[in-house]
Amino acid sequence: MNRTEDRLHASVWRFLNYSLPTDALAMSIENRNNGRQEGARRKARGCLAGTPDMMVLWNGRMHFIELKTSDGKIHSSQRILFPILERTGHPVAICRSVEDVHNHLKSCGVPLRAEVMA
Repeated sequence: MNRTEDRLHASVWRFLNYSLPTDALAMSIENRNNGRQEGARRKARGCLAGTPDMMVLWNGRMHFIELKTSDGKIHSSQRILFPILERTGHPVAICRSVEDVHNHLKSCGVPLRAEVMA
């Protein structure tokens, strides 16, 4: 992950903390590539390659958010995992901005307390 993607993560996190309803929970899922040994250790503990960056829990559903910069690409492990997550009934969105996150959550019916100003 690069600094631009780190800034996007921080901006989305601030938006979620400000705008989600009080009965929702958001969390970041730290799953960076930190080398072979760390990858093997995580795999042995049940971590899945390709797990989305963030998750919003609301009204009995999980809403997964994968954050990418404007030129960021989806990894092969994500191409495999995302459809599986969606088949379990939990949407996955690839978002490149706070506005994308806002629009995704609104389209899923999450009652946000704030709007994104362009």
